[in-house]
Amino acid sequence: MSPENTAGNKKRSTRTLWIMVLLFGLPYVAAFYFYFNRDTLGPEMASNYGTIITPARPILNVPLTRIDNTKISSSDLKGKWLLVSIGSSYCNRECMDNLYKLRQIKKAVGQEHKRIRKVFFLKDTGNLGEFKKLLKEYHGMDVFIPEGKDYFKFLSGFHYQGGEVKDGVFIVDPLGNYMMMYPPGADAMKMLRDVERLLKVSRIG
Repeated sequence: MSPENTAGNKKRSTRTLWIMVLLFGLPYVAAFYFYFNRDTLGPEMASNYGTIITPARPILNVPLTRIDNTKISSSDLKGKWLLVSIGSSYCNRECMDNLYKLRQIKKAVGQEHKRIRKVFFLKDTGNLGEFKKLLKEYHGMDVFIPEGKDYFKFLSGFHYQGGEVKDGVFIVDPLGNYMMMYPPGADAMKMLRDVERLLKVSRIG
């Protein structure tokens, strides 16, 4: 093979490599650009309903115990978009509302539902038996109970300007960053539009 052909093959190989890098890397670059440059993306991307946490706040890596007593680490929750709610086992109206919203939002995104995980963190276990009965209507919900000294420290990360964490809804990105919140009583349809926009703009998760 002549030197000219060898050089030509190397150039083509290099060009193909860069094309592959761009094809597979752009979704991740776009995701990070979205997080850190939201105000420059125009009305469609900037008009979110939820409160964006800036900068996005990494969740703590702590041991967690599910309601069935199985153990995982909070880092095991990474890889999907998390719809998170926090409340009491004495599930009040806001708690019931959030359980319903999380279920319906995941259903409403259609094929994208596989990218979402519904998570509920309990702040107490005083009415655990009744809460377990309630969960029969909410299949696929990851529910965690207080156990271990770091549990409430972990929950305290879900706040905005020091506000109460109970009965809100929070979004955690697939990299493990708490990045958006909704207060109790938030409009489910507007929340859904935010989630659909996130899934569209970002291909991570």
